[in-house]
Amino acid sequence: MVLVSGFDWAYDLTPIIEAPIAAENIGYTAHPYAHKRSQPWEPKWEEDFGFAAADYPVFATEFGGAAAAPPNSTQPAYGPSIIKYLESKGISWAVWCFDPQLGPTLIRDWQYTLTPAGEFAKQIMLQGGWK
Repeated sequence: MVLVSGFDWAYDLTPIIEAPIAAENIGYTAHPYAHKRSQPWEPKWEEDFGFAAADYPVFATEFGGAAAAPPNSTQPAYGPSIIKYLESKGISWAVWCFDPQLGPTLIRDWQYTLTPAGEFAKQIMLQGGWK
């Protein structure tokens, strides 16, 4: 399978509405970082890349900064929101980045001390996905 990224650093798949790649074994990738859109996220995700999952394999090959909501927060947390959305659409995903110097990172140092985003990713993967 050949994976094709969208525009805007692989976030925007809207060009495939009018001009999908006419070839076999094509899938699309998206990088749905939190800073790409303001809340409410879900309608914008649907408009920008999620729609593609109805017709093509889609893989969120990179996103980061995903953590659980702080206690008593009134705002939805990006981490649970994006995982729930991706999995509801059948979109595979991978978090970024396992390096303490490139952000948004999952680890603080080379002793593999997890950041809040790293801890969130670990818990989600141990659970086998969002529940």
